[in-house]
This record gives sequence, C-alpha cells and structure tokens, in this order.
Amino acid sequence: MSHPKPNVMAPAASNGQYQHFVPQFLLKNFAHRVPKAPKGPKGTPKPKYEKGMFPGDLVISSLDLTQDAAIFTEKPVSRILGQINMYDDFTKPNGEQRHVEKLLSKLEDQAARIFTKITEAYEANEGGVVLTRDERNLIRKFLFVMKYRGHRFHTRFFHERPEAYSENDRELLREYMEEHPQFKTPMQVWLHNIETLINLEMDPELSWIRELPKKMYYSDAMWFVMHVQSSYMALCVPSEAENEFILADNSYSVHEGPNKYARDIKSDKEEALGYVELHTFAPISPKIMVVLRSLILPNPLEDQSPEVNGMLADLPVRKAENSYSEIVNGRLVSQEGYDGRRGKDDKFRFPFFPIESQHVNIINSIFLDNCLRCTSLVYNSKQAFARTLEWYLTAPPLEIGKIFTGEDKEDRLKTLKKLEAVSRSLGSEKAALWVMPTLPPTVQDHEKIRLRHLERHREYKKALVNDERKPDDEAFFKSIKELHALTRRLSEADASFLDDYELLGMAPSCKNFRKSLMMS
Repeated sequence: MSHPKPNVMAPAASNGQYQHFVPQFLLKNFAHRVPKAPKGPKGTPKPKYEKGMFPGDLVISSLDLTQDAAIFTEKPVSRILGQINMYDDFTKPNGEQRHVEKLLSKLEDQAARIFTKITEAYEANEGGVVLTRDERNLIRKFLFVMKYRGHRFHTRFFHERPEAYSENDRELLREYMEEHPQFKTPMQVWLHNIETLINLEMDPELSWIRELPKKMYYSDAMWFVMHVQSSYMALCVPSEAENEFILADNSYSVHEGPNKYARDIKSDKEEALGYVELHTFAPISPKIMVVLRSLILPNPLEDQSPEVNGMLADLPVRKAENSYSEIVNGRLVSQEGYDGRRGKDDKFRFPFFPIESQHVNIINSIFLDNCLRCTSLVYNSKQAFARTLEWYLTAPPLEIGKIFTGEDKEDRLKTLKKLEAVSRSLGSEKAALWVMPTLPPTVQDHEKIRLRHLERHREYKKALVNDERKPDDEAFFKSIKELHALTRRLSEADASFLDDYELLGMAPSCKNFRKSLMMS
C-alpha cells in the first residue's frame, strides 16, 4: 500500500542526504573495486566515469527490481539500499533534524567493530568467535534496529497526522500519542522509538525489560523484548565454496515460520491473521549469515521440546557456549560455584556452523519470496546467484513458499515471473512453480477479532506497568509473551499463545523461555 507523502516531511531539494537503511560497512562486504580501464591506442579519448564509479571505487553488483523488467547493474556502495532524508524530522529546527541519523551512525560504528571481529575470525579459519555479553547485546540491539529502521516501518509511520496511520494497532498508537502530546506525527513516534532503543542500556540484571515500555511506544517495546529474549544467535557459513548468501532490502526484516491468512466473510478480503518467527536473518557477507533461532524450537542441550516442522527446523545450529556453564552428560548445566549473577564481561563463544547447499538456498529463497517491494537483490558471484535463483523458482511451492494469498497475490506472481525471466537470461530452461489457493480459510469477522485483541492488549499493558515481579519471573515473562502475541496480531484461535498454538500445532513451554533468561 502506498501513502501520500505529507508536506511537513518534504525535504528541501538542496538539503537532500542519501541515508542508508543497510549500513555501508555491511554493503562493503558484498562490494568489489572498479578495475582500471585498459589503455587504448594513442589518441583514444579517456573513458568517462560516473560519480562513485571511478577505478578503485567500491561498487555493488545487484539485480535492479525497480523497472518492469529486472536488469543487472553496478552501483556505488554510497548509492544503494537507502533513501533520501529517510530519518530526518522536518518538524524540528534545522540543527536537530538529523539527530536520529547521527545516532544511527554511532550505533553502526560500534556494531562494525564487532562484525569486523567476526569476519576476521572467519577469514582466519578460527572456527568461531568469542564475544562479551555487552558485545552480544549490542549485536542483538543492532539487529532489531536493522529490522525496525527499514523501508517497511518507514512506510508504516510516514504520516503527518495520527488519523492517517492505518495499521492494525492504529487505536493503540493514537492513544499513545494522546498520552504523549509532544508527538505530533506518527513519524516522530518512530524516530523517538529508534532513539530510545539506540540509547538503551541493557544491564545484565534485565531491569531494562521493565523500564523500556515506559520510555517508548509500548507495543514495539514488547516486540524488542521478545526479539532479544525469545531466540538465540548462531553464525552460519556455506560448507561448499561455490555457495553464497544474497542480500535484499528486507533481508533483516523477513522471517521463516508459519503465516496465517484467511478470507473475512464480512468484508470478503484476504487478510493476514498472524505469524510466528522461527528464524530471522542478518547477512554479514556473502559467506556469513547471522541466524536468530526461536526458543520454540528444540534445543537438545536444555530441553526435550516436541518436534516442530519448518523449512529450517533441521538447521545444524545450537546456542553459544558461555563462561559460566558446561556440558555434562549432554546437558547444559551451570558450573559449580556459579551464583546465578550475569555480568557484562561474561563470554560467549559463537561457532561458525557450516550449512549445506539446501539450507543456503532456503535462506536465499526466503529473501526472494519476499522481494515484492524490494529495489535490489545484491550478490557477489553471478554464477552463485543464478544457481540459488533457479533453485528457488523450481523448488516445490509447499516446501519453500511461493504460496500466493492476500491482496497482493497478483503482484507477487508478477514479481515471480520477473525473476523467472532473469533466470532464463542466465541460461536456465526450467519453469517456475507456485501455488495460488482458490479456497483460503475463512473467518466470520476479522475486525471484531482485531478489536478484541486490542482490548486485551490494553489490559495486559496496564497489568505489566503495575507489575512488581522481577523480569526473569516466570509469570511475568508469560504476561510479556501473551502481550507480544497480541501485538503481532495472532488470530482468535491463536491468541491464547501458550495453551493452543494452532500455527505450530504445539504449546511452547514457558519454562524454556525462562531458561533462556537464566542461562543467557
């Protein structure tokens, strides 16, 4: 859905700044340098170069998706995966308009040092990397900000009036803005949320979990809590040298996991009812992928959860080892004498997990399956890109996505056909496979369900604000999870979240989540 751009946010043409939603320090890992042009015969005119495309400049190979027919192109690192004045607040005086952009740059500088540590360890064949708790927490914060700062959320909040905000939580956001009259536009709420997250001190005692919802829009604060506390981080690398990961506009915001759509009998519209994030992703380079794996999935060192089906359920990863636990008889236990206190200097060793072609292709296919509104698909090797693209197009739809439902199903099919044409231009002779269900499930009145969820959301929020229990208390964390379920707009059948998880066919144990708090 497109939204008219409000005048209050329209930048002056002379003051436009290209602001990346994928930082340049990450883009450079996918870049190569422009080679020098060979010398021609005497008298041959010197070659002309575009800005940022001179010999020695860093450029990105990508598939441009902005036209009816996708084209391969090279662009300067400084001019891809960004937007003019994306984080500017034009309601503020000139000297303050780019305050959030400056904070993002500071966060990027901090994250770049840690990611450089990771890439250097991989290139040195060290098998893994050791990070402190502070470094790990900064990465987790950075990855959420990467999701939250992207084009999808810019579009969500890009309005000059609260009444123009049309997402499923619109009443909650308007109530929040009424409670906090300093925010005149939804865009200001978004920028404030980003600033609050960047400045958040994530203390080892987890007191930040209680304090964060008091400092920013509480629905998104709870989402951040769940992002940090309900998954663990793993570093995946291709086991075959010829395989590579790709990068898209939304690589840091898409997920692998069940999505539920249904046709509303009352409105006759197909709408998303809910989803579950089993895996989310963060490409660091063509050879390194950060995977955040949900604690809903079994962890053999800590629990014996029921088996969960999913495209990446068999991904060969596990939690990082830490400096205060050890493995005894195949189970993770605290070291003798450990008093249960977390420290900012606790250490975690993250191995590099080799993954085979199947898993590399699945992860790339998740990006490809969600590229409807993307501008670019970034790659390192065109040969590797051609293989993974063909794999995505020809894989059985029920196993890898390509199930087109909802209001944008025709547009998604057009995008698939666009990618099929690209694959054929690269030498493939195989036809794309997809499914467009003719009889989606139905619900009686989605709006009634939505409003009931909002009311439950208000009740949980009120209870949590007045809750005096510790953040690692099991009942307190259960309340957070239930609030998170409502925030992510699960359907009526799924709203119980803990007792009847219809989307997964299982009931995730609150005990597993509590272990995540106690052992991480």
